[in-house]
Amino acid sequence: MQRPTMSTQTPSDVRNWRPGFESPRNIALAPARFLGFWSAVVLPLVLVPMLLTGYASSYPTVFAALLVANVVAAVAGRNYDD
Repeated sequence: MQRPTMSTQTPSDVRNWRPGFESPRNIALAPARFLGFWSAVVLPLVLVPMLLTGYASSYPTVFAALLVANVVAAVAGRNYDD
């Protein structure tokens, strides 16, 4: 019975990884990505009820500001899992 062989290729992430080193840019952007991602997840929980109950038509500037904030948060948090 023959054993399966493992691949000898290593992903570029593993090849370029240096122990104990994280780039300052990644350290600085991590909280922004975290907040952006989770804001983009939570804001629709406010936007959809505003649409369904009619508050969006009563307060269009608040709704528009929340909608813009949701788009900005989605863009800021798009690489959160990296």
